[in-house]
Amino acid sequence: MSAKTSKKKPGKKVKPSRSATAVLWGLDPSSERGAAVRAVLREMDVRARTARVEQLGLPAGIVAGGRGHVAPSAPGGVAAPDCEFALLCGFTNAQVDEFLARSREAGCVVGAKALLTSANRNWPLGRLIEAVAAEHAAMGGA
Repeated sequence: MSAKTSKKKPGKKVKPSRSATAVLWGLDPSSERGAAVRAVLREMDVRARTARVEQLGLPAGIVAGGRGHVAPSAPGGVAAPDCEFALLCGFTNAQVDEFLARSREAGCVVGAKALLTSANRNWPLGRLIEAVAAEHAAMGGA
């Protein structure tokens, strides 16, 4: 067997694993609910980031600490949505299930939440929060 022989399939790249991150909006770390959500995330070894008003015009992927495309004229004065929101970034299906279960157990379920995807990573964060919150409300959520 030569040194060049490999068991890997040609053309297959293995993506490096990234740690999961949750971008939180409307969940102040000093509030009881905000602290409870962060405690759930900490137990799961998930990094929590608090979105700031000045980040609402940035792509969700950028705010999450990943990739995204910043438009040359990214809107700056985006209205601050009046809701709680969690953007789950880099979560596996099992981690999503765990987050939902632990949040229920701790009594701190966040109504409006979304997974960061290739389809929404370039959406301005404020627009994504509003769209998900409106969809949640239309489905009978709080």
